[in-house]
Amino acid sequence: MYFNDDYQFSFGYQNVNKLPNDNYNLYQSSYVNYNWSNNFKNEKINAITANAVTPWVEASVKLMTLDDHLYFENNAVDESQQIVTPSQYSNTINYVSVKVSKEIKFGNFALDNTFLYQKTDQRDAILNVPEIVTRNTIYYTNYLFKKALFLQTGVTLHYFTNYFANDYNPVIGEFFIQNKKEIGNYPNFDFFINARIQRTRIYLKAEHFNSSLTGNNFYAAPNNPYRDFMIRFGLIWNFFN
Repeated sequence: MYFNDDYQFSFGYQNVNKLPNDNYNLYQSSYVNYNWSNNFKNEKINAITANAVTPWVEASVKLMTLDDHLYFENNAVDESQQIVTPSQYSNTINYVSVKVSKEIKFGNFALDNTFLYQKTDQRDAILNVPEIVTRNTIYYTNYLFKKALFLQTGVTLHYFTNYFANDYNPVIGEFFIQNKKEIGNYPNFDFFINARIQRTRIYLKAEHFNSSLTGNNFYAAPNNPYRDFMIRFGLIWNFFN
């Protein structure tokens, strides 16, 4: 629904009847416990979305129901082992998310914010998500030296709350549910510089520069550490305009 350049609204509905991927139905391996042949039902997903763009904020809402949801789980009795097998959930999972974005500018400075709130309603902990996810960037933009140099520099924060994230199994290359270890609740800061001098572009990014200050307790998955401090550098030189 389009009113003008300042106010735009849209609504959508999606009905998905999805076939299980090959790893769920059939897997053959030299590992005895990693062999199965299944005939799972199709996954059913119904989703309603609403989006709004206004001069004050951009927002989106998503409501979703999942039936016959497929997932992997660890069936090993010994906690030091992993015997991951596919399963299909017989109950309905309800999911809701609200995403809000807003960029605030003051002079040459700007603050770009994105907040996501999400929640699941389910009888068992099958679909696990962080309740709050946020990304915030404060940056400075300006032309210097009689506009010979374009400079943009700033800091980006990534953060999400604690949750029982899916663990990773390298044998089948799939993630599986777990309820033993939570990850999250730590800040991740990146520092970046973008610059352009005539036909030359320079890019520098110091990723996760606060890693040594947060106790080295950051994970991409429960048993997979997130990357440490890293510097990325790029140079583009165009010989012609």
